[in-house]
Amino acid sequence: MLEAFKWDERYELEIDTVDAQHRHLVDMLNALVEVVTGQRQASDDEVAVLLDGLESYAQEHFADEEALMARWGCDAAHVAAHTRQHEIFAEQIRVARREYLAAGRPRDILEVLANFITTWLSFHILGSDREMAGQIARIRAGRPAERRSMPEHEREGGATRILVEAIGRLYELMAQRNLALAAARDELAELNASLEQRVAARTAELQSALAEVDRTRQQLLQSEKMSAIGQLAAGVAHEINNPVGFVSSNLGSLGLYVGKLLDLLGRYDEKLEALGPPAAFREELRRLKVEADFDFLRSDIGDLLRESAEGLDRVKKIVQDMKTFSHADQLEWQDTDLHEIIESTLTVVWHELKYKAEVVRQFGTLPRVRCLPAQVSQVLMNILVNAAQAIDRAPGRIVLSTRAVGAAVELEVADSGKGMPPEVIGHIFEPFFTTKPVGQGTGLGMSISYEIVKRHGGQITVDSRPGEGSRFTVRLPLDPPAS
Repeated sequence: MLEAFKWDERYELEIDTVDAQHRHLVDMLNALVEVVTGQRQASDDEVAVLLDGLESYAQEHFADEEALMARWGCDAAHVAAHTRQHEIFAEQIRVARREYLAAGRPRDILEVLANFITTWLSFHILGSDREMAGQIARIRAGRPAERRSMPEHEREGGATRILVEAIGRLYELMAQRNLALAAARDELAELNASLEQRVAARTAELQSALAEVDRTRQQLLQSEKMSAIGQLAAGVAHEINNPVGFVSSNLGSLGLYVGKLLDLLGRYDEKLEALGPPAAFREELRRLKVEADFDFLRSDIGDLLRESAEGLDRVKKIVQDMKTFSHADQLEWQDTDLHEIIESTLTVVWHELKYKAEVVRQFGTLPRVRCLPAQVSQVLMNILVNAAQAIDRAPGRIVLSTRAVGAAVELEVADSGKGMPPEVIGHIFEPFFTTKPVGQGTGLGMSISYEIVKRHGGQITVDSRPGEGSRFTVRLPLDPPAS
């Protein structure tokens, strides 16, 4: 097989260990050339082993040569130049190996490396290594390392020596350029990696911003929807309030009139019985009362009037809630202790809680909050009543927590109730939405609470899962915007 580097006597230095190591380098070089030219098929692992061998050779052989020069006391200038050539070779092997592995193992890098080793080996042996061997020979003969006679210098060939030294300097310059290019590529790779990290970080920031925009959009939609429904509720409440007013008034008058009629009929019966009418007349009157079911009418008419009045009261309550939802009464803003509001509200709704749940207070240290206390109490009342009604099995647990968060305070109400699925949570703050049976809820409590908190410049959120209870969080700023 054709050898890229043919060993002959010109490369013999008559130093057995050095000549043997040079022949080993020639063998590895020829093996590399066979891979590059396709004369031998080698796997990526085999090529990696070959490159590892070249790197190991550079460490071992150069260390042996430098120890040899130190032992024989070669000229310091020659040792420095010789060592620098060793460093250049080792650096080129390391760079080529790293780039070969990092760039996906392209064979063109191996071709450049083979060309470099071939040329470097020729000029290094003929130049620096032969100079080293000559100095060692002169030192062995008892002569100075650098003192030469003119015939000896001429035998070595002055022109050849000058060429070898020039080629050596050229390779040093080329090696420095290659190292600079490799360093630039490494820096570019680091910049690319840094850029990718920055792009990834920026992408994450943009995704977070988009998510925040989407949340803001949803809040704006909710606010707009609440505003529109609030206007509708105000109009509906106004339209209902007038007929409810005169129906309630008329129902009161009707109750008074019916009472008087029933009293008159009772007196009529008494007077008639005192006059002693004929038996036939009394029987006819009794028959008419039975046909009209007079006794039932007299007892039932009071229940009907009372139930009607209760129904009207319920309608009034609904209308009042609709008014509150559309425009909560503007009371006086006060700097208030939120814990006092909580305690007073618990007193009001205690009848709803005492048989259902244990109330646990986990209060933090809070600054005073500027708010409308009655409205904040209404929000808390609605949440607590819903929490009690969500607890199926007594005793449940309701935890009230407070904490200061920056320029705001948070009130959290967590219950051990049945929880809510996502489709319910999505509508919980909408007016007239309720999961309670017909007639047991107006569906306005949480929408009113939402509106009150929004007017305070705050937020109300809910976290709930079926079977795991619910957690309502109300955040109020310490200094809300102007009403």
